[in-house]
Amino acid sequence: MSRFAPVLVGLAAAVLVTPPAVAHEERDSEFPPGNGSVPVHRSLAQAADVLVVCKPDSASRIAAIADPGVRRQNRALLRRCGFDHLQAAVDAVDTQGTNIYVLPGVYREEPSWDPTCDGGYDGGVVSYELTYACGEIVNLVTIAGDDPDDEDIVCDGPRCNLQIEGTGATPEDVLFRGGFREDGDWVKHNGIKADRADGFYLANMTLELFRENAVYVHETDGYVVDGVVTRYNDLYGVLAFTSDHGLIQNCEAHHNGDSGIYPGSAADVNATSSSTGPLTRWAVEVRNCDMHHNALGFSGTAGNSVYVHDNLMHHNGIGFVVESILAGHPGMPQDHGWFTGNKIYSNNINYYANVQGDDAPCQEERPADRGHERGVVCPPLPLPVGTGGMIIGNHNFVNDNQVWDNWRQGFMLFWVPPALMREDYDPLHQTDNSNHNHFTGNQMGISPDGEYVPNGLDMWWDDAGVGNCWEDNEVAPGKEFTHNATLGKLPGCEQRSLLPVSNLVKTTSLLPCARYDRYTNPEPTGCPWVTTPAQPTEESIAAAAAPTAREPASPVMPAVVVGVGLAGALALRLGSARRANSR
Repeated sequence: MSRFAPVLVGLAAAVLVTPPAVAHEERDSEFPPGNGSVPVHRSLAQAADVLVVCKPDSASRIAAIADPGVRRQNRALLRRCGFDHLQAAVDAVDTQGTNIYVLPGVYREEPSWDPTCDGGYDGGVVSYELTYACGEIVNLVTIAGDDPDDEDIVCDGPRCNLQIEGTGATPEDVLFRGGFREDGDWVKHNGIKADRADGFYLANMTLELFRENAVYVHETDGYVVDGVVTRYNDLYGVLAFTSDHGLIQNCEAHHNGDSGIYPGSAADVNATSSSTGPLTRWAVEVRNCDMHHNALGFSGTAGNSVYVHDNLMHHNGIGFVVESILAGHPGMPQDHGWFTGNKIYSNNINYYANVQGDDAPCQEERPADRGHERGVVCPPLPLPVGTGGMIIGNHNFVNDNQVWDNWRQGFMLFWVPPALMREDYDPLHQTDNSNHNHFTGNQMGISPDGEYVPNGLDMWWDDAGVGNCWEDNEVAPGKEFTHNATLGKLPGCEQRSLLPVSNLVKTTSLLPCARYDRYTNPEPTGCPWVTTPAQPTEESIAAAAAPTAREPASPVMPAVVVGVGLAGALALRLGSARRANSR
C-alpha cells in the first residue's frame, strides 16, 4: 500500500461523512397513487367555467398586439374580466375543470405579500395543512386541491383540473414578478405553486425573481407546464417534486441559480425494472425546452423515470445532472432516466466567480443588491463547470444526443456512497448507484454543421458500477471517442462493466468539492470543479485521457475507503445521539 494511502483514506472518511448542502428543504412527501394522466389543453368552449384576470393597462397592451386574431380574442376576454389578481380568481373557483385566462400585464399579487393568516409560521418547512389554509405565506399564488382533513393526497376539491393560461402573443406578455421588498428581501419563496392539484395546466406566461422556484408542482398526479419562461430565480425555474404524469414542454429557463428545470423525486414507476433502454412509462416528459445560462440546465435528485428529449441545453455551468446524493428525497437511488435527441453544448459558463471574494455580488447581504435581474447566478452546490451531463444513478439510457464544446467533459459517470450520506449505513447499499447505464449512438464533438468542436473528454468515468456500457457513439472523421477508463477501453454492451466500486485515485480527486458552501467556503481547497477549464486542444485531451493512475494503490483500497467512511459516519452518528441524549 502506498505511504499516501492513510492520508487518502482519512480524507475520504472526513469528506464522506459531510453531506453536501441541500439546495431546497421540503416537508415529508410521498408519491401520488399514479392513477392520473397527463392533462390535455382545453379550449374556452370546453371549460366547465371561465374566469378572467386583467390589469388596468391590459387594454393598451392588447391594442399593441400585432396578431389580429390574438388581439380580437383578448378584447373579447377583457369584457369578461372580473379579477385584478390571479390568487383571487383561484380562490373563487368552485367547479373542477375551470379555465382561468390571464390577460397581458405585470402581476405582482400585492394582496399576497403580507398575509394575516400565517398561523404562527416561523420560516421553516411549510406543511400541506398550512399551504391549504394560507399558502401566500411563501407563495405568490397557491393552488391546493386536496382536502387536508382526509388521509389521502388525492385532489378532491374544486381546483382539480384547473387550467391557467396567459393570453398574450408571447409568454412575455403576461409577467408574474416576485422581486424584492423595500428592505431588500425577497417578496416570496415561490411564484405559482400547485400542491396536490391533479390535472393542473399552466401555459403561456413568464415568471421571475423568486427566492426558490418560479413554478412549483408538488405531490400532483397529472400536470403540464407549457410555453412558460422562468428566469432570474435564486434556485429553480420549474421544480416538480414527488409528482407523476407530468409534461414540461416548449419552455425557456435561464439565469436560475440552481436548475432551469428540476423534476426531483419523480414518481419511481420503474423501480422494479431491471432493464435499461427506451421507457414505455415515465413520470415526467421534458421536451422542446431551451435551458441556458443556469448553473445547471436540467437536474433531478432522484430524477426517476424522466423522459428528456429534443431539448437545448447550452451555455450553463453544466448541461444536466441526475443524482442520488442529497438527503430527503423519496425514490433513492435515482433510476431510469432517458435522455435522447438533445443538443448539449458549450456548457462552460462559470458562475462561481459570483460567490468568490468579499466583494462578489452573491455575498451581498440584501438579495435585492445581488443583481439577479441582471443575470447574476449564485450556484448553491459544487458541480464541474464545463460538463455536458453527469450521472450518479442507475439504468439511465443516454442515446442519440449531440454533445459538443463542453470543455471539461461531454459526459461524466461516477460513484459515491450516497446511502451513507442519506444516513443509511448498510454496507450492501453503498454501491447502490451508477450501475447499468448505457451511452449509445451519441454524436460527440461534432456541431450540427459538421464542424469538429471537441469536448475536453467525451467521457469521464471513475470505473465504478456494474452493467455500464458504451456503444456506437459517433465522432468526427479521424478522431476517437476520448475517455479516461483505467483499463484503456470502455466496456461495450455485450460485455458490460463488472466492478461495483471505483478507482481510488479518481474518487479522491472529487472529494474536496464536497466542502463547498456558497457563503462560507466558495473556494474549497483542491476542488477543480469551480474553476473554468481551458478550451480543449489535442494536447489537453490527450493529457486528460492519459493513464496517470491505471490501477489503485491496492485492489482493496476502494473497499477500505467505503469501510472507513462508514465507520466514521457511524461514529459521528452515535456521538450526535449521545450528545442529544445528554441534553
